[in-house]
Amino acid sequence: MLERLLLVAALAALVLVVWLLLRAGQRRRLHALADARPFAALVPAGRPAIVAFSLPTCVECRVRQAPALGRLRTRLASAAHVTTLSAEDHPALVAQLGILTVPATLVLDTTGAVRFLNQGFADEARLLRQLALL
Repeated sequence: MLERLLLVAALAALVLVVWLLLRAGQRRRLHALADARPFAALVPAGRPAIVAFSLPTCVECRVRQAPALGRLRTRLASAAHVTTLSAEDHPALVAQLGILTVPATLVLDTTGAVRFLNQGFADEARLLRQLALL
């Protein structure tokens, strides 16, 4: 029994370390992108933006992320630009940003710099909190 408990604790510690390493890598990547402005040709500058990456085969993108983005588009009107890009059509951006899954959403500041990257579904409340931090 004690051996199983130790094994479970070791596995949990390993998962935590891997998660922390992924988060640290994501922070470094976002910091490096602060001056790169990878969306300059795709998203107009001058107001914050939410950019979502999706795939045609992604059920969560259609069922959860797209409706949330639609509500944000209506709620924010001209205060922020909300758009969706196909991950298939922008593989270089996906690689540059380190996107591991779709849906993935990014929050850009008014200059077009990437400030937040959400891997997986991000609800309206989370995206609004991130916009408020700009």
